Amino acid sequence: VDIFASAYVTSLMFYYVVDYLPAMKEEKKAKEILSPKLVSLYLYISELLAMIEYSAKQENLLQTGNIADMDNLNIRDKVVFCKKRSFKNGVATGTAPHSYNLLKDCNKYRTLILDTCGAISCTLSFSYCDTQVIHIISEIQLSELLRMLPKPDDFMLQFDFVDTTFLGLGEGYQHLRSVCNELSSFVDPRLGCEMIDI
Repeated sequence: VDIFASAYVTSLMFYYVVDYLPAMKEEKKAKEILSPKLVSLYLYISELLAMIEYSAKQENLLQTGNIADMDNLNIRDKVVFCKKRSFKNGVATGTAPHSYNLLKDCNKYRTLILDTCGAISCTLSFSYCDTQVIHIISEIQLSELLRMLPKPDDFMLQFDFVDTTFLGLGEGYQHLRSVCNELSSFVDPRLGCEMIDI
């Protein structure tokens, strides 16, 4: 019994020194390296969702509460004037006049989001991240909303008289919103925004 007990204690100490402590140091290092990138990612997603939501409200698409109504949103090359209310950790920090072009800015933020996810996943310490963060990054990269958002040079958008809608846009929006909420627990400060009427 003494031999087995001492062998168990020795193996436990070996595991603690050789495996557990280095892994904990790498996790701490990964958190320090990736924290600013996660903040930027959260901000980009918040901005994208705020533009889409405000545009849907302007077209009276969210009145029923049915997220599928958002499938009828027209994403056009048109400037929208509004006010932008900024938030830091859920507290409003200010309001300022704002304008955006839904088509071009959605494309811009999609690129920023995917590039940031790529930079995060290519970081050497990424494998030491919390498994939930790894899952969230994967969910964002596979997002249906980001996949279906049109590019400014899409052929169908060249015709102003054609209403171009995207089946599943509402579900994609809702999914990315829930992923963003999951990401919020790993982000400090949580920088976000919403668009409101002038």
